[in-house]
Amino acid sequence: MTLLSVRGLGKRFGSHHAAQDVSFDLAAGEILALIGPSGCGKTTTLRMIAGFETPDAGQVLLNGRAITDLAPERRGIGMVFQDFALFPHMTVLDNVRFGTRDGQLATARDMLGLVGLDGLGGRFPDQMSGGQQQRAALARSFAAGPSLILLDEPFSNLDPILRSATRREIRRLLKSTGLGIVMVTHDQEEALSFADRIAVMSGGRILQCAAAREIYNLPHDRFVAGFLGRTNLIDGVADGAFCATALGRLALARPATGHVTLSLRPESIQLRPSDAADAGRITAVEFKGHDVTYWADWRGIELQVDALAGPHLNEGAGVIPHVIGRAVPLARTDTTPSDA
Repeated sequence: MTLLSVRGLGKRFGSHHAAQDVSFDLAAGEILALIGPSGCGKTTTLRMIAGFETPDAGQVLLNGRAITDLAPERRGIGMVFQDFALFPHMTVLDNVRFGTRDGQLATARDMLGLVGLDGLGGRFPDQMSGGQQQRAALARSFAAGPSLILLDEPFSNLDPILRSATRREIRRLLKSTGLGIVMVTHDQEEALSFADRIAVMSGGRILQCAAAREIYNLPHDRFVAGFLGRTNLIDGVADGAFCATALGRLALARPATGHVTLSLRPESIQLRPSDAADAGRITAVEFKGHDVTYWADWRGIELQVDALAGPHLNEGAGVIPHVIGRAVPLARTDTTPSDA
């Protein structure tokens, strides 16, 4: 069942198109991440959904009801800001109580229990960790009984060591509520691990919107492939299901013909040691504990290769690359990161 429908949203600031024809649907219980570089339009889109910005074009519908012209407080939408926006002079319980429709203390306490802050309602925000403040901000949003929650860079202010564990905890919490979630982030790992679907934006437009696994494995164009994770871009000539490249004749994830650029993720290539005169060479090694990233020169092409196992290779070692899986032909597009 569709909870949120965004249809053709557009917004200009002077001559700058902050958002252009932005459209997507969100189901109840689903998490959608809007991701892209600074200035791509993701935050403007979030603010138009919330009612903090008035669109120049398009419509926002919540549960089938047009809310584009409603004030933010009448939309039935909760929002958690990047800095959590808790009142520093109020206790956590009073902060959450402020978010309730009727100021009921029992509702505020229930919300604190929901986010795992039982017994901490008497503390002030500066007496709590960043993760606890974030949960308190979520509790305040829940207290108003919204059907949709908007998250603006929700984990950017957290310590990197705690960020991963907090993401898992908050995702579990949000999924248990059945609410729809739209999140803005510029962090690729965050989007892939937290969201059910991802919308990649550049130049005010959504370039691709799909399930996290699909958008990583089958990027639409060069920008999406390069922004949502590391990739190798290889040129070749396709003849349907296969493509002739400097790495050999590669199977394609989708049919293509003519001159194409392929996306090959670093984990899609294996390096085999070789003493042959025409072998490639390891140019750099980055050991990361659980895996290793190699950079290799192969006939003038620089390859990134991620390896979880196999022989340890040193700089200067001879190698021959072997592609596993299928390469992804990318759509021809003029979109570049400079559009953002």
